[in-house]
Amino acid sequence: MALTADLLIIWAWEYDADFVTMLMEACARHGLHAVACDESELPALPERLERGELRARVALDRAWDWGDEYERHVAAVQRHVPLLINDYEHTRRIWNKFTVHLDLITHGLHAPYLILLPSYYHDPNPAPPDLSVLGGRFSVKPAHGGGSGVLQPAATWREILERRQAWPADETILQAWVEPKLLGGRRAWFRVFYACGSTFLCWADDRTHIHEPVTPQEEQRYHLSVLRGMTQHIASLSGLNLFSTEFALDQHNLWQVCDAINEPCDFRLKSKADNGVPDAIVKSIAERIASWVKRKARAAPQTAA
Repeated sequence: MALTADLLIIWAWEYDADFVTMLMEACARHGLHAVACDESELPALPERLERGELRARVALDRAWDWGDEYERHVAAVQRHVPLLINDYEHTRRIWNKFTVHLDLITHGLHAPYLILLPSYYHDPNPAPPDLSVLGGRFSVKPAHGGGSGVLQPAATWREILERRQAWPADETILQAWVEPKLLGGRRAWFRVFYACGSTFLCWADDRTHIHEPVTPQEEQRYHLSVLRGMTQHIASLSGLNLFSTEFALDQHNLWQVCDAINEPCDFRLKSKADNGVPDAIVKSIAERIASWVKRKARAAPQTAA
């Protein structure tokens, strides 16, 4: 007999365990049947889907971005699961930070000035560009993939040449450094989580990476609702249903999108990691996903055997 799930959760990172548990519990509260497939079950997943032993109406895949054996199930998921919370092709596109940067500017959002350099493998010693346009300090990061969007600033060409060797096959982005204003004594740097139409605001200090929920009083006092609108705009541009983004209010009172789209999100709990996401926000995100899945799964066609 086939096992049919409203939501199939595919995961492999050990620190996802708490988020997966919260999501499973939220689904249960909504009367949904969720099935979690962890790293040990990944090798068998494609065959289970192809044979119809496992059917799912919606899938959330938090393993495939590791590549190789962690993405061998992707084709089977695409064939047999009608709906993904984050479509694979949409996600691949947003991994290119430079492309996303251009999209944001084209559609009216502000983002720090960028310079794109070729990969180390392609050109180990490129001619130095005019770094003055970056304002003297800048971040150095790969053009694709994960990693923190907030790094220690660099100021010299030598630092760039050294750092780019950490991702030799990828292009390198140089991004003008943003020094945030202070709001009530706190650095005006925020991470906003987007989950299936809802937004969740956090203070996210760019030096300590400590997250704290934005209270309704703070949102009103500092006019932070603008962050919700910008995040919704990014969601419409990306086509994603689950991601986070980072904003800073710079010294000229301009909201800058400093790290446009993080997917997959790091949902480690603040109760277990100093720089984790507040537990209540992760629980609310799980609740929002479950509510969305309930609505979508009931309308989704039955998967084929």
